Amino acid sequence: CDRHHGAPYDDDGRWAASGRVDAALLTGLLSESYFARTPPKSTGRDLFGLPWIEQALTAAANGADRAPVDVQATLAELTATTIACACQAFGAQEVWICGGGALNGHLMGRLAARAAPVPVSSTAALGIPPLAVEAIAFAWLARERLAGRAASLPAVTGARAARVLGALYPAP
Repeated sequence: CDRHHGAPYDDDGRWAASGRVDAALLTGLLSESYFARTPPKSTGRDLFGLPWIEQALTAAANGADRAPVDVQATLAELTATTIACACQAFGAQEVWICGGGALNGHLMGRLAARAAPVPVSSTAALGIPPLAVEAIAFAWLARERLAGRAASLPAVTGARAARVLGALYPAP
């Protein structure tokens, strides 16, 4: 989006919505080994950045000939597909979306279509602003620290036991 429109993101997914999903490219993108790894896992632009998509386009037949708008549409579909598949694999009965993706109407629509019949909604419907979820999570962690309660899950963190997280440094 930045490269082709000078914008940091696809506002409401309008650009992606105007393109066509390239099924062959989508299949190639879905072959990324990260998607097959078992949770817990986390990544971001360290893996899924511009070099990743450039490499995928180079590896794809006629990759350089794909219209940028169709690549954008395919990336939106990749996002919706991988989220929906992960939710289905864990038997989700409902899906709550937070972060910037919750503000992307096209992505939310594609995710709802891919996750059906499981309902997909923004955390805004719960009274939690989608862009505030991380701040709320850290506030909860701080509250648990102050109360002296463990806030870790060994199955997620790999720790040997549940632990109280964080440290307090009182002012002198």
